[in-house]
Amino acid sequence: MTGAVVADDLTGHVILITGGARGMGCETARVLGSRGAHVIIVDWEGEAGTRTRDAINAARPGSAVFRYCDLSSLDEVRELAAWVDANYDRLDVLINNAGITDPVRRVSLDGFEMHLATCHLAHFLLTHLLLDLLKRSAPSRIIMISSDAHKAGPGLDFDDLNNEKLWKAHDKPSNGAAFQAYHRAKLSNLYFMHSMAERLAGTGVTINAISPGYFVNTSIYRNMSGIFMLAARVVFGFGTVFGLNTPQRSAKTYVKLATDPALEQVTATYFEHEKVKETSAQAQDPEARKRLWDWSVTQTGAGAD
Repeated sequence: MTGAVVADDLTGHVILITGGARGMGCETARVLGSRGAHVIIVDWEGEAGTRTRDAINAARPGSAVFRYCDLSSLDEVRELAAWVDANYDRLDVLINNAGITDPVRRVSLDGFEMHLATCHLAHFLLTHLLLDLLKRSAPSRIIMISSDAHKAGPGLDFDDLNNEKLWKAHDKPSNGAAFQAYHRAKLSNLYFMHSMAERLAGTGVTINAISPGYFVNTSIYRNMSGIFMLAARVVFGFGTVFGLNTPQRSAKTYVKLATDPALEQVTATYFEHEKVKETSAQAQDPEARKRLWDWSVTQTGAGAD
């Protein structure tokens, strides 16, 4: 699947990307805009988001708008989707990119631990709320940004989906707890991909997932501390020098999955650095997928069959 022609002219295409203000999301938005797409940048970082929007509009031929949204709030996700529906008659690509890592256990306004709220529940809800628009725009694509961190843990604890037990003390930071919460969130992204792909069969809407690579040099790690942050900085520095873990390299896969004509009918597939990659066997567990889906439906009110 590598080496295929990628669409250069995206004039008329509407693409929404969450977490589009910085890092890989920003780089992806810029490339898609440079090919003529209209990009909806969604983020909670207003200053960075407006800078990215302005840069795309100045460079042309594409265009961009910025929409502030704290994705950890389900109400704000609903408001975002309503705004998209009211202002657009098509959506060609939805890129569910936003994510966090935070050693401090925080909860959203809805009471969900923030890795779970931002990485999984927000995108579960947003995808469902925009699904009719995606179907009307078919062939269209949904792209989940997962990670090989999905392989780096024991999986979901269905007795602790809100990650209460990961932090031994809720008032103290823990890099280990944060990484396990991130592991669970990224595994949830793949469960969602597989479950949604089955439901989208025959609609012309595909859904695939991406691993951006290891320790990509973005601001997602900014809240980490201690030896974890020290190690990350060493890896960032080494990788950046050799071009191994830059946002630009990772964004190539985002762009490929969003635009490559050869991938129009490819679905439920996991990619890293523009190549198909195997997920863990755990990520393909149908029972766990169903349990997470049913729980997510209960929490968000979306996705009931």
